[in-house]
Amino acid sequence: MKSISVCLMGLIFCGLTCSCTKESCECGMDQPVLFQYEYINYAWGYRHHGFMISPDGTIHGFRQPTGWREFDSTGLISKSDLEYNLNQCDTVFGVVDKDLLTRYFNQVDEIRTGSIKDLGMHMADAGTGVFSAWFWISSEQKFERVFLISNGDVNQVNDHSKTNGLVQWLKKTGQRTDRFYWFGDQ
Repeated sequence: MKSISVCLMGLIFCGLTCSCTKESCECGMDQPVLFQYEYINYAWGYRHHGFMISPDGTIHGFRQPTGWREFDSTGLISKSDLEYNLNQCDTVFGVVDKDLLTRYFNQVDEIRTGSIKDLGMHMADAGTGVFSAWFWISSEQKFERVFLISNGDVNQVNDHSKTNGLVQWLKKTGQRTDRFYWFGDQ
């Protein structure tokens, strides 16, 4: 009987230390994808490629995925749809530093409170590259797409003060792949 109660106490403690106390959950290191870069171009033929970074730091690349699952009009996507997209990846480009990954992911909850600033149309027919993060919303039981920046035909940026550091890190990560296309130094 004593071993059952010790085991039960351990489970309760574990549940309390891992639970989320807000509408959203910062315990994202167990989600399928933390960060994503996606480039889409419909001009002169359809192109769709990019990369996703999983919680273990692996950089997964995709090119022309089939049946890609989009987030809904509120920016939410189910875990199964996000996992489906991750399974569309066909290449691994290495691993990012786990400490940096954790540091930047821990900033996402704050960054998601930033406003999206329109920087105007930069190009035509060039396509658009978008950096985003995925953040668990427990009340919805879905992931929220946290927009960071877009570049190309549509130029927008999340104006939170911590966005730029994260974007610079993601750009350096993207340069390690053949699935990254960015215009200028924006």
